[in-house]
Amino acid sequence: MSSTKNILITGGSGFLGPMLAAKLLQDPSYNVVLTDLRTPPQPSNVPTTAPLTLHPADLTTQSDITNLLSLRPSWHAIFLFHGIMSVGCEENPTLSTKVNLDATTAVLSSISSLPQETKPRIVYASTQAVYGPPYTASGPITDDTPATPVGVYGTHKLIMESHINDLHRRGLIDALALRLPTVTVRPGAPSRSAAAWISGIVREPMAGLECEIPIEDRASRQMVCSPRVMIENFVRVMNAPSEIMPAHIRAVYMPGISVTLGEMYEAVEKVCGKEKLGLLKTVRNEEFERLLASWPREAKFGNAERMGLVFDESCEQVFREYVDGLKA
Repeated sequence: MSSTKNILITGGSGFLGPMLAAKLLQDPSYNVVLTDLRTPPQPSNVPTTAPLTLHPADLTTQSDITNLLSLRPSWHAIFLFHGIMSVGCEENPTLSTKVNLDATTAVLSSISSLPQETKPRIVYASTQAVYGPPYTASGPITDDTPATPVGVYGTHKLIMESHINDLHRRGLIDALALRLPTVTVRPGAPSRSAAAWISGIVREPMAGLECEIPIEDRASRQMVCSPRVMIENFVRVMNAPSEIMPAHIRAVYMPGISVTLGEMYEAVEKVCGKEKLGLLKTVRNEEFERLLASWPREAKFGNAERMGLVFDESCEQVFREYVDGLKA
């Protein structure tokens, strides 16, 4: 029997998929397929000789899903990272329904029908936007906090979480849904997220560009984590025993740290230099403010700690990892 572990990652042209592929490919036992609507680019730091396949697939088309899953005789794990981001969902709920709901449902159905003896571990990227008022304004989020989203993005992600819970409970799949805090710093172009500025607050000044901050309250809080920590935790979740969570409760709020806007400014000054603060401009955006204010401000991570997941230390450390990466 082959010891090769085949891994499929959707949303392969995005932020986290290529980073996860690079991490996994450090282990010679993994064979990775990255997929997106168009052929994903070769991830940085991954040689072209690595056991990596870059494959285009339209997940809104059943024939493409079937062809994609047939690329390997069996799958060890499947990471579902594709989707429309928060602002894009608010602007086009119909597209969010097509991609975030219908396409994901079709992919899950096809995975459940795979003719392989052992079910692949499915890791579904959900979001902290499933949380909302009044709970996000009344104290730390806990494992028992109800999900009350106030946006299309969070609502559609919560619908998929419930569907995953039911499929797992019925024994049709082996899955965990991960509620991601804001992962920063994201390289490249800004995403279609209300939280895109949390990466831009470092990325743009370091590139000599202005960053527009859509909120002005320096005491406002956001939950953030570094890409390094998130990628490490993805691998740990992939390898976690299925019974780590109840059969009908598969969602886990992933580790993040609570950071104020004021602390972000202080970290930018320490890491990037005081002169970079002049490139930060407050340009209020009421829709962004509404969404950001509805997300968690603080949290207690009981399930994540029990699963042995790792945490960042501080905002300064998160920003410094990005800046040090630029220097390297």
